Amino acid sequence: MEYEAVIGLETHVQLKTKSKMWCACANAFGAPPNTNVCPVCLGLPGVLPVANEEALRLTVLTGHLLHCEIPGYAKFDRKNYFYPDAAKNYQLTQYDKPSTKGGHLDFEFNGALSRVRLTRAHLEEDVGKLTHFDRHSGVDFNRAGVPLLEIVSEPDLTSADQAYAYLNALKEVLQQGGVSDCDMEKGMVRCDVNISVRPKGTTALGAKIEIKNMNSFSGVRRAAEHEIARQMEVLAKGGRLVQSTRRWDDVAGITEEMRTKEHAHDYRYFPEPDLMPFEPAAAWLEEVAARVVELPLARKQRLMAEYQLPASDAETF
Repeated sequence: MEYEAVIGLETHVQLKTKSKMWCACANAFGAPPNTNVCPVCLGLPGVLPVANEEALRLTVLTGHLLHCEIPGYAKFDRKNYFYPDAAKNYQLTQYDKPSTKGGHLDFEFNGALSRVRLTRAHLEEDVGKLTHFDRHSGVDFNRAGVPLLEIVSEPDLTSADQAYAYLNALKEVLQQGGVSDCDMEKGMVRCDVNISVRPKGTTALGAKIEIKNMNSFSGVRRAAEHEIARQMEVLAKGGRLVQSTRRWDDVAGITEEMRTKEHAHDYRYFPEPDLMPFEPAAAWLEEVAARVVELPLARKQRLMAEYQLPASDAETF
């Protein structure tokens, strides 16, 4: 039996703001550990978050760049889990009422245009960074509370190479649009890769297996190539795939199981009681829409149409 891959990506992008999502601490890379922190970042009792308006603007701007719907009502939710890098034991995110819905990204792949549909692009906060040593671990909360945009794609990708092309096109859009610097070396873009395989010609999705916290596009491509082959081999031998979370070992070139996959109800989502819903005014939305710029693919197509440039020259410009 022949199998085909189905891939969806959750891309976490650090927004280009001067301060964090809920406080005035600097959104800056490279400071000594635990220096860009305050009682809000550290989740101390009695603190109250205040939303960063520029982060809200950049979220809606991304919605325009990616052809999303901008709802008139959005809210924040608590995603509850215990982990050492989450000082509050929950993460502030958006769940059922995000700031954008739907949308798509068009990009060039194998000499043709591909389109990947988007589920949403929602706003959330980053958590701290764990560093593991021989006999202990350290946590740096400088990154805690930094605004992230999570861009969730539909499972429209069918190969590792196509996923790689999609990520590069998305990066170009976000950089050109002024949403993020997308500096991979500073951890500004991270990906979770959801992969399943199914018999060719069928439409039902197989067991979704997620590879967490990929921090390079080339790593995504290598991990996806390995995981697709691994899943197909399991099925070809009569085995069964179970929804789970895995990690990518770049040195060994393999994925390893971390845990069976959680479901949404495991996180006990509920509306954040300390933040009002986000209901943007028409004038505010018009101000954000005015920041939309011409994107790389549209510019290339315009140069080819207006000046009869060949594709290679238009690509250079």
